[in-house]
Amino acid sequence: MVNSADKEYVPKRLKAEMRVSFGTSNGTLLSGFSIDLSAGGLYLQTDYPLEVGAILVLRFKLLGQDKTASCSSKVAWVNTKENLRNPELPPGAGMQFVDISLEEVKAIGRFMKHNDIQPTW
Repeated sequence: MVNSADKEYVPKRLKAEMRVSFGTSNGTLLSGFSIDLSAGGLYLQTDYPLEVGAILVLRFKLLGQDKTASCSSKVAWVNTKENLRNPELPPGAGMQFVDISLEEVKAIGRFMKHNDIQPTW
């Protein structure tokens, strides 16, 4: 259990480049690529201006999975060319999953488990 005296919990992230379709629930649809993935969200590479707090629908297909995942997500933070919050990442946004099915959470877990390459030394 993590309490306030502990360091802030940081979920495990896995580098994962995949095409991500994203947009608003009213039908606007764009696409970009993910840079990394965790059980709680992903980093979306895009030059499209996004606002922190905006709710978007994401659709993406995990390698080795038959079904396309679809979930609502919140723009947690942005990394623009003009204001690089993290210069190690390209322009884009950190996306937090806010409405995702248990089936899709399990699929992400399986993907992360099978694609997490650890050194053998």
